[in-house]
Amino acid sequence: MDFATNLHRSGRGEQARRLLETVREHHPASQDRQYASVELVMLLHRSQDTRDVAEADRITAELLRPGHLGEGPAEVLGDSLRELERWDGALRCFNIAARQLLAEPPEDLADENDLSLSPLVSRLLARMKLGLPHDAHDEVALAVAERQAEGALGLPYEEEGWPEEDGPGREVEALYSREAFDGARARGLLTGEGAEHGADAYYRAAERSLRQRDREHPGTLRSVALHGVEAVAEFAERSGLDPADDDTVRDWVDLELTADDPRLRSWPPGRNEPCWCGSGRKYKKCCGSPSNR
Repeated sequence: MDFATNLHRSGRGEQARRLLETVREHHPASQDRQYASVELVMLLHRSQDTRDVAEADRITAELLRPGHLGEGPAEVLGDSLRELERWDGALRCFNIAARQLLAEPPEDLADENDLSLSPLVSRLLARMKLGLPHDAHDEVALAVAERQAEGALGLPYEEEGWPEEDGPGREVEALYSREAFDGARARGLLTGEGAEHGADAYYRAAERSLRQRDREHPGTLRSVALHGVEAVAEFAERSGLDPADDDTVRDWVDLELTADDPRLRSWPPGRNEPCWCGSGRKYKKCCGSPSNR
């Protein structure tokens, strides 16, 4: 499905459509069919052909049958319907995406991270657009939205340098940039299943790791540093270290990376902001997609 997105972006929309239709027909799992269906709906809605739009509406109605749509695909479909300003359908999707959260008392959601609560924020927007009164879960979503707005206006690190030891915990994930990815892999500096399957798989694996650590240590401020091969290689040579060793990269972050380094990107970005991985796609449709959980 990532390949289908790349095909469409490169102007090969018909090939992308055939690929998504094939995944729908020969899906490995039911949710794969749903994700492919949602991507196909989005592709068809971009067409000016009335038949394509009608087909998109037919697939959407099929997905919205009661008990049919999973939480992850529902969130992606809801985002698509929101962009089309089809708020009734978007709200149905976000209610499905937030199903487990809505089953919990609002006061029990205080320890959840903001990324986990994003379906509630989307649900809040749809309810506001439809003129519905706030409920208790909307209040939780409002608090998340306020924190995200404050984070978007702030800096990921203190202007005067790294934080004091008694300040909030901060963590930097250092990863090779897209431009450096092939060179790093060719030099044996990247290993693991994510690296073997290309840059998108590498960044999505990193995103899952970041989410897991965020669940285990909520409240830690996190950033990503996308770096090149030579930066770490030169540091390793000066220090007598192995550039392929993860500890070397961590030492490079601690000793060489400054608080105002332009390679630092706050994580997670806003859902509609560019993805931290440098793909050019929105975070919600790239590493931040519900399909990457």
